[in-house]
Amino acid sequence: MGLDQFTSAELDACVGGIRPAAAIAGIHARRVERLEGRPNPEGRRSAVVLQGGAMRGVISAGAMIPMETLGFTEGFDAVYGASAGAINGAYFLAEQAAFGASVYYRDVANRRFINFLRPRKVMDMDFVIDDVVGGRSRVDVERIRRNPTPLFMVATDILTGAAAVFSSKDPKLDLLATLKASAAVPVLYGRSIALNGSRYVDGGVVDAVPIERAIADGCTDILVILTVPKARRAPAPGLLQRGVAAAGLRRISAALAEAFVRRHEAANRALDLIAGRAVPGGQQTVNIVAVFPDPRVGVGSFTTHVPRLKRAAVDAAWRVMRLFSDAPCRPTELIQFVQGRMGFDTLL
Repeated sequence: MGLDQFTSAELDACVGGIRPAAAIAGIHARRVERLEGRPNPEGRRSAVVLQGGAMRGVISAGAMIPMETLGFTEGFDAVYGASAGAINGAYFLAEQAAFGASVYYRDVANRRFINFLRPRKVMDMDFVIDDVVGGRSRVDVERIRRNPTPLFMVATDILTGAAAVFSSKDPKLDLLATLKASAAVPVLYGRSIALNGSRYVDGGVVDAVPIERAIADGCTDILVILTVPKARRAPAPGLLQRGVAAAGLRRISAALAEAFVRRHEAANRALDLIAGRAVPGGQQTVNIVAVFPDPRVGVGSFTTHVPRLKRAAVDAAWRVMRLFSDAPCRPTELIQFVQGRMGFDTLL
């Protein structure tokens, strides 16, 4: 278990953070304290932060399968996510992590979800949330609400261009509508979602990796699951994206258009913080272990190649399993896909 399970090359490519060994130890300690109902006099708090990115979310979905297997569904003090990361967090807290990972290759790797011939709805989030997450691959909303660990879902207010954070512990909140708002990518999905009297779009616009939020909330031992390679930086938008923002989003809100063209800045701040290039705020010592995908996996936001999606999920699961357990399992065993029930039996 831990960093000594990795080669130096794999550590360089796929693991990072600030005092990652201390983060792993702290996350384990908080799990034991929480499950045993013991007090925490030192004020340490654990969290997992899940990046999304449309179909890249299969990586953070796969990563949470071993964490469920190891008993962490009630072991974190908080789970944070935006867009697909929020959806993955929901399946994890519902104790359906493997089921949630299967959604990517079984339910949405098709033109029903992604269709560039449908310009006003390239990504059909109505289909994803209404028909899949709330339908045939239903996430157990009541189990999420009963889980003592809150899910914090990030969305973007269309009028202010600022982040808004919603908690699964809010009894008045429509959880499925909030997940849709958090994943409603501007331009690619031509709608905003109404919540509590305001309208929202994709949280990834302003906070794709909400680790700053976790630290501001007092979290001190944090697992971050990234869906982009370690060496990648979020690029500034090109002329086409700026033109789209000016033509489309500015009609909704100048603040939203500005947030859209500057979304790379927030993403890179988070990456700098994770890499230790920026100093975390707050008084407590913050320990972070960050897990990145193998750069050879090759899953992008629009990937619908089923074997590649499966490989990405298994790769992430196996890496996280080795960080947090000594169990001598093969990837297909640790995910418990018995008799191909979830479709990981064939990794072509």
